Order: sequence, then C-alpha cells, then structure tokens
Amino acid sequence: MRGNPALLERPQLAIVGSRRASTPGLDNAQAFAQALAKAGFVVTSGLALGIDGAAHRGAIKAGGGTIAVLGTGLENIYPQRHKGLAEELVEAGGALVSEYPLATTPAKDNFPRRNRLISGLSVGVLVVEAQLASGSLITARLAAEQGREVYAVPGSIHHPGARGCHQLIRDGAQLVESVEHILEGLSGWTSHSAALPAPATVDDPILRELAAGARGSEALARDLGWSLPRLLAALTELEITGQVVSEAGRWFARPLPDTLRAR
Repeated sequence: MRGNPALLERPQLAIVGSRRASTPGLDNAQAFAQALAKAGFVVTSGLALGIDGAAHRGAIKAGGGTIAVLGTGLENIYPQRHKGLAEELVEAGGALVSEYPLATTPAKDNFPRRNRLISGLSVGVLVVEAQLASGSLITARLAAEQGREVYAVPGSIHHPGARGCHQLIRDGAQLVESVEHILEGLSGWTSHSAALPAPATVDDPILRELAAGARGSEALARDLGWSLPRLLAALTELEITGQVVSEAGRWFARPLPDTLRAR
C-alpha cells in the first residue's frame, strides 16, 4: 500500500465500468463518486482509463477518500497516462493498493485477478457503463459471489456500452438512477464519519476479527476458537449496541454510534 491506510477501515463502494466510456458515462461516474464520497463512502476502483479514472477524480473533487487497486506493482503505475492521477490521489489522502511485488509490470491476467479485491474490499459495486465482454462484469459477478450489493446504471438500448449493465439488471442487479437508490439500500453505512471507531473497540476479539473482513458465524467461531453458542451470544450483544450488523449471512463490524454524522 501507498497512501492512507486508515481508508481500509472505512466502508468502501466500488465504481467500475468501461475503459472506452461515453461522455455521459464519465459524467455519471464522477457524479456518483462525488455524491458517495460526500455520504461517507471511500470510492474504490482500478485506476483504469474511462470510468475508473472518473470515479477517482469525483471522490477527490468531493474531498473524500478513494482507493485504487492496481493490477501491477506500486512502482509500475498502469496505464502510464494515469501516473499523474495516482500522485494526485495519494496527495489528496487516498491510497494505492496492490497484491503484486513492487516491480511487477502489466500482464493481461493480472487485471481480472485484481477485480476480486476491488469487489471484496467494498460493501457494494456500481457498474456505470460496460459492454457484454467487460472486466466490469467479472467484478460484478465476484461481488455477488462475495455477498456484496451489485448496482447498475441503465442506458440507451442502442448504446453498446449499456448492454453489460442491462444484462446485470436482468441477472438481478439493482437498477440505479440516482445516488439515493444506493444510499437507501446501504442505510446502515451512509452517514459514517471519516474517523476511526473508538480505540476501546479494538480490545474486543470479535471486532478485531471482523475488521479484517466480514464472515459467517461458523467461520468466525472457528477463527476465534470459540464455541458457536458463545459467539452468537456475544454477537447479539454487539448487534444490540450497534457495533456489528448481519447481512446475507455474514457479519460486518460497524463504527460506534458517536462516529456517525447526520446527512
């Protein structure tokens, strides 16, 4: 990682789409990124040309956090046209993240592979514009498999760049026409403060485990070495106090109520 590691502790919303996006598509990506950043989300994407770059720029413009997950090493920013954007992103308090060694150069297979990280880091993925044969659809599929929300912006039936989004909607993705359609579905996340939770929560072993990633009850019990009844009792107490939430069979850590801010 290069940049601000605290962003990884905050709720992220991924915005992905076509590298050859239309002007309306780029405008939509930037507008959604600005609105989501203002609502408290970190905007996560892949630093690619097109929709990805517009999403990062929108978050920066809003003064919010943004994370770029790379398909190369941190010493080889790709595409080269976005080296300046990468620097601007870090200087604005964002972060660059990669699972590859520092000097890793661009390789075709690395980019679809990194898509699982974009979706996995996020509570939901918004596809703004994509063709049927698009890496963005891979990201959306991975998001669904990981239990994340999938959103898609519809477009003209005559525009090839809208066909991927239309296919996602037919497959069950939520149709999005305004940012409210996203915020309504993620109402538990929308007013998060940029501040980290109070230090006292770090002492709770459940919250420490969930800070690394959401998990189901059985997996969490196994990782903690606890019996399932003991874990469920503890999770119930944390849920009552608003520190964890269960969605789609997985438990997520939540900031304490005093870190929330009103819309």
